[in-house]
Amino acid sequence: MVMRTVGTRERAESVEDLSQWLENLKGCPPIGHTSVARCFHPSHGDEPPTWFYVEADGEAGVARLRCLSGGHVHELLDSAERWTFPPAWACRACSQSIAEVVYGVSERGGKADWLAVAVRCVECGDVAGVCDLVLPSLDLDLLLGAL
Repeated sequence: MVMRTVGTRERAESVEDLSQWLENLKGCPPIGHTSVARCFHPSHGDEPPTWFYVEADGEAGVARLRCLSGGHVHELLDSAERWTFPPAWACRACSQSIAEVVYGVSERGGKADWLAVAVRCVECGDVAGVCDLVLPSLDLDLLLGAL
């Protein structure tokens, strides 16, 4: 893992580093699984893009991603039903608004009970958590397939 600290901000070299950053979070349920967000819209063929604009409300536990390549919208679980119209995420370090996204999942006995969403700025590598939510004991494989 290649992480740097610049001032009080942490920066990652790659999306894999962001996954490891999530797995090493303290003071929260343990992250046992991570999944890099990709846009699987058929127009992308065999190379799903991983860069998104992100809108998220950490208090409400809602998020949606907009694929940079095709503009396709991906709602996080039931976010569309509970949408709060949060502003688009922008990097606190450089103000860039394009990010790579990783989902971190905590599970017990094959049931996912907590989900965290983290972003990595594609410009400067700054990392941040944008929202998390408690899950109603969802089947881990089904959840990972839906992300």
